Amino acid sequence: MKKIFVIFLFSLGIVAKSYSQKINISDLVGTWDQNVSSQAATIIFDDTSRVRFSYKGHTGSTTKYYYLLNNSQTPAVLTVDYKANHKRNRNIYLIELVDKNTIKLQVLHKDEDRTHFSDDKDKIVTLMRRMDL
Repeated sequence: MKKIFVIFLFSLGIVAKSYSQKINISDLVGTWDQNVSSQAATIIFDDTSRVRFSYKGHTGSTTKYYYLLNNSQTPAVLTVDYKANHKRNRNIYLIELVDKNTIKLQVLHKDEDRTHFSDDKDKIVTLMRRMDL
């Protein structure tokens, strides 16, 4: 009986975790900033299909790029295409919603693991805060 109860609690925990951390495209819409320096990147999700990148103090216009969000796993995989349907001109990120106003982001390189954030000190994992509250 104890084993069944432990298995039930374990299963319940896994199910709760998988549903509670799913990120939706609509969760991203808004301006996200690192708040760390004058040259830090700002990411602006204009809508559910386009994103812009800017840098603090950079007043010029920014180009809108298409993005796709694969939220079938946690963390989700965000793909930004700099040219439509051109695999050599895209960036891939791991992205996770920490809370409604904070995202965790890591740039992925060609053969890097896409299932979890890296613990390697040479890999940069960035926290970004929503700026348009």
